[in-house]
Amino acid sequence: MKSRKRYLGVACAGLLVYLSVLPVELAAVRFSRAQITGVDTRIVRVALKDAMIREQFPDRFRIKSRDQWVEVNAEYTIRPKLQEYLDDIYQRWKPDYAAFFAMDAVTGSVLAYADFVRHAEDDVYGHLALNALFPAASVFKIITAAAALDTDTVRPDSILPYNGKSTSLYKKQVLHHKDHKWTRRPTLKKAFATSVNTVFARLGVYELGADAMNEYAQRFAFNRHDLLTDIPIDLGVSNIEDEQWVLAEVASGYTERNTLSPVHGAMLASAIANDGRIAVPYGVKRLTNSYGWPLYVNEPRHLTEAIGADTVEQMRVLMQETVRRGSARRFFRGFFKGRDIEVGGKTGSLSGDHPKGRNEWFVGYARRGDERIAFASLTVSKKKWRVKPARVARKFAEKYFASRDN
Repeated sequence: MKSRKRYLGVACAGLLVYLSVLPVELAAVRFSRAQITGVDTRIVRVALKDAMIREQFPDRFRIKSRDQWVEVNAEYTIRPKLQEYLDDIYQRWKPDYAAFFAMDAVTGSVLAYADFVRHAEDDVYGHLALNALFPAASVFKIITAAAALDTDTVRPDSILPYNGKSTSLYKKQVLHHKDHKWTRRPTLKKAFATSVNTVFARLGVYELGADAMNEYAQRFAFNRHDLLTDIPIDLGVSNIEDEQWVLAEVASGYTERNTLSPVHGAMLASAIANDGRIAVPYGVKRLTNSYGWPLYVNEPRHLTEAIGADTVEQMRVLMQETVRRGSARRFFRGFFKGRDIEVGGKTGSLSGDHPKGRNEWFVGYARRGDERIAFASLTVSKKKWRVKPARVARKFAEKYFASRDN
């Protein structure tokens, strides 16, 4: 009888403790887990900042909760095999600088991220996948195209004439356009896929204007410094002034005024893969104490819807065209044979100074059934390139879906 009472006492005590670490509702007041345990995202970020910058994911560490240090067990979203695969790719090609970030486009859970610096003396910029040091280049055309489509300014099959080379940007071609027999007349879909600067510059100047460009840059999380997540990330900056030539450069991505981090690039792609909602990336699934009680559990979060459902479908058309017949086609040649996988993306290239070299991007997504991933791949080359970012993205997508099939 005594042993039974002792057992019931222990069970009741355990139940009380268990309830104390779960969200509870008393007198119609909802208490969050963070309010009960004292552990929230900000505390987790501080505790793990240095480790995550070094791509280290400790199983156990100490965290401060209610003015007391508590030892916790951690469970992460990171896929070690994907992490190792990225490291192997960069060790094989050894680019001057490179970075990659991949996440689940629906939940925001981080799958893998990595950076690489060829020469140790050049490793002075922090983790390259997490810092917004790089010109966004033509990746910013995602913002321009989304704004133009979302405001019903154009459709994917709209004809947008331009003069000159697709890679150039001159005031005469943008601000003083005249049709003649050499004028080219691509659709928006083709202009996006082949990254025609003049077309997007003219969209920005004559169709959208600074107010709309600023609005959609904000919708896609540019100039945000309040995003709280457990990973120490920087988001991109856009500097859009109401002056014609500045607007032309910004809308086409032909400027260093727009910056981007690989993690932010993956977030842009998540909006296209996830019905217009930008997923907030996170790397920690949960923290438990030594008894296994959950002190912190991460739940998927999304920013305000960036674009409407119809615009998402149109953006997917544009981004798939980039991969199948546009600037990334040669890197995905043969990829779709025997695979029921949708891939879309946007390339970009521009010289930058942090680090100094030619910055090249591939920002994209992959979808198969209910699986949706978003990623951003970057390389910076001092003199010659060793691997293109779209090739790294393709190999990552192959590895990811192969791992899901096994």
